[in-house]
Amino acid sequence: MRLPATRFIVFNAAAGLVGVAALVAAVRSVLMPAALAPCTERYHSMTAFNLERAGVPLTPADLQASLGGKDVGVMDNVTIGPMKDAPAPLAMAVVVRQANATSQGSADPKGGATFPWEPRVLQGKAAACLSYHVRFPAGFDFQRGGALPGIGGADAAEGDSFLARLAWHPKGFGGVTVRVTANGVASAIPAEREAFEFPRGKWVKLEQEVVLNTPKKNDGILRVWVDGTLAIDRTDMTYRAKPDVAVSRVSVDVFHGSGPDDPQAAAGKDAKVWLSPLEARWQ
Repeated sequence: MRLPATRFIVFNAAAGLVGVAALVAAVRSVLMPAALAPCTERYHSMTAFNLERAGVPLTPADLQASLGGKDVGVMDNVTIGPMKDAPAPLAMAVVVRQANATSQGSADPKGGATFPWEPRVLQGKAAACLSYHVRFPAGFDFQRGGALPGIGGADAAEGDSFLARLAWHPKGFGGVTVRVTANGVASAIPAEREAFEFPRGKWVKLEQEVVLNTPKKNDGILRVWVDGTLAIDRTDMTYRAKPDVAVSRVSVDVFHGSGPDDPQAAAGKDAKVWLSPLEARWQ
């Protein structure tokens, strides 16, 4: 009996391996879907919170003048300037002090800052994407935790609102704090508290996606990417009970504790937390 030619055997073996590889890839695509691209790659309309005017860095007075009296801590704790190895030419430094910011006009020592960024193009949207870099200094004491910028919204007519704010937690773990007000009642929605860990002395890119839920359904979306890796992926969020609640702002927050008036959450020592220019995207 004549044996198959060696070339024929090799060809069929190679074809078989290709077929097996294709089958493995198909099964893997079903069982392990490709990682979802960060929202900055899927939301193409963008606006930025500029830190300069005509090439000159904004002063705290310039910044405060644009905020309509809605800021806390800007004059005392915010500076804008170049920083070595920053991801943009300018960065914003926020001093968190041994005593936190309390209330506007208070004579108490202040630490940290909070103010709203309310671009008109973001108003009324049902989905938004926020991105920025943050840098905690080497030796930063995370203490009981603190706040970072996040996406918020409201229904101005009835006062319902939501705020999904990125946060640092004790020992440097990161997550999101979600607060919702409906019919005059405020509540906190559980979200991941230890989804990732912030390094010290290094810039980290954060990307947050919020898609509002269908009223009376818990189908809202909350996602966070850290340096391009998906760290939080929630599709069961409830941001609103009424359709009039929509995205309206970015809450630019940097302070220890659950709020700038939390007197028990002071920093262990004065330190600067740096932010790159913020970018907001929508669909």
